[in-house]
Parts: sequence; structure tokens; C-alpha cells
Amino acid sequence: MNGSSAFIVLAWGVLWAAAGQAAALDTPGTGTSVRRIDVQAGMLVTPPEVRISPGLSTTLFFDARIRPEQLVLEGRERFQRFGVTEDHLVLVPSSTFREGERLRLEVRFHDGAVPERAVVVLVVDSARAERQIELYRHARSAASYRQEVEELRAEMLRLERQVQQLQRSRAGAEYTRESVVADVRDEGTLIIQKWAVRKVTGDVAPWRVGFIRLSPRWAALRLKPPKEVAWDGWRAVGVALTDAQGKRMRTLPPWQEGPVDPDGHRPVIIIVDEPESVDRGRYTLELWDEGRKRTLKLEGLQAR
Repeated sequence: MNGSSAFIVLAWGVLWAAAGQAAALDTPGTGTSVRRIDVQAGMLVTPPEVRISPGLSTTLFFDARIRPEQLVLEGRERFQRFGVTEDHLVLVPSSTFREGERLRLEVRFHDGAVPERAVVVLVVDSARAERQIELYRHARSAASYRQEVEELRAEMLRLERQVQQLQRSRAGAEYTRESVVADVRDEGTLIIQKWAVRKVTGDVAPWRVGFIRLSPRWAALRLKPPKEVAWDGWRAVGVALTDAQGKRMRTLPPWQEGPVDPDGHRPVIIIVDEPESVDRGRYTLELWDEGRKRTLKLEGLQAR
């Protein structure tokens, strides 16, 4: 990696250490047992699946008030029974549903906190209907996000100091202190996006994925590891980012401050050489460690 690339990676490492993003964690259950699904902001997993059977009722209870008029359910007209209030939803599928058919269900909550919505996937399974689901929402206020922005601004000031130090030690580097400061002084140049993923495969899975752009020429993906044994000591050495047509996007090698520790620290940073090309669309991201002993693949990756 040349001096300019090393500079960019270090600068992004400093900035991303403070940047952060709604997804669901669930405790599986089948049959007549009551299953709990926890929905919270800041995590990245695929939507949980709920199994339904034709002729049998499935009831979802919500601990936070939802907006019945904004509920979205695929194939809604084909349900034998459908009833919804602000705190629960009752579904009885008809015999027109095929085995294994998947239906997206999305509900939106009343208040202004986050996550503002929850998504589950209903899967038709005649042998294993889940009769009762309890969905618990762990809300985060908008004020906490404002605090995060303030912390990010403080980190941007620290970035400027880091750039000054680098400028003294790297005479003639492509990115001067002045050009970097010019990029970060305008708040309008800073864009932070949550990225969702449709499918996660491999030996490890991230807690969340984000995309941050500091200027038209600076952008990166950030993968935050969870506190899981599978991630302990993991360090990415290779990356492949491809679009929906299979075209490989230009990126720098993955960067980490060090191997992932047991607490999930040291996120993976991937600098994107062509940030304007990944603002829209759906992508597949692959990462691997030395010898491909532990790999990660995110499919259907896109901005929310």
C-alpha cells in the first residue's frame, strides 16, 4: 500500500471508530410454544422467519403500539382470516398458499423512536405452525442519534489533528492537510447510511454494516463484529465487492486496527475507490482471512 492509501486507511480508521446503525434477534420456537422476537436498532441480521400453516391461526403480539393502516403483508387477500389492532395481529392462512411460500410482513410503530418498523418473513409450513409470537421492541430515541452525531464531529476534529501529524511525516503525500480539512469542514459532505443485507453465509456474520461518505472521493464500508467466539482473533486479508451484474468494484484491501477481540472491537474497514458507483443498487460482499479458514459473504447488500 502506498503512502496515500495508507493515509486514507488511517484517516478512515479514526473516523469510523466513532460512526455507527434495525434488525431483529429472535429465540426460535415451534408448535404451541410462545416465541419471542426482539427488535432493536443497530444490528444487522436477516428478518426472522415465522412459520404459518393453512387453517391454523398465528397471533403476533406487539409490546409497542403499531399503525394498523400502514401494515404491509404480501398475499393479504388470500388469508382466510386477518385481524389487526394496535397491539396484535391474527392470521389464518387459506389453502391457496403453497408449501414453502414466503411472505413479507412489515409493521410500523406509532412513536418517533427507532427502530420505526419491524419486518418478519412468514413461511408456509403445514407441519410446524407457530401459534403465538411476542415481538418486543427495544426503542432508541432520536436524541441518542443526535448525541452520536456530536461525538462524530468531535472525532472529525481529532481526524484533523491526525492529518496534521501525517503531513509533517509524509512530505509530498497526495492528500494534504488542507485538502482533507476542506472535505470535512462542510457538514453537507458527510453522509452516513445504514446498509441492509438479504442473506448472510459463511463462518462469521457482522453485527451491523454501514456506508459513510466524507466527500465525492472518500467512502468506505464498515463491518462491526458482534461479541461472538467465531469472530475472536479474526482478521480479514481479502475482499471482493461485486454488483448485481457480477462486476467487481474497485476497493482497497480490508483494514483493521488488529484482530477482532472477544468484545467485538476492531471493525473491518473497506475503502471504496469509486464511491459514486455504490450509492445505489445491490451488492455482494465477500471477506476472508489468511488461508480462507473463516469467510463471510453478504448477499443483497444495499442502502436502506
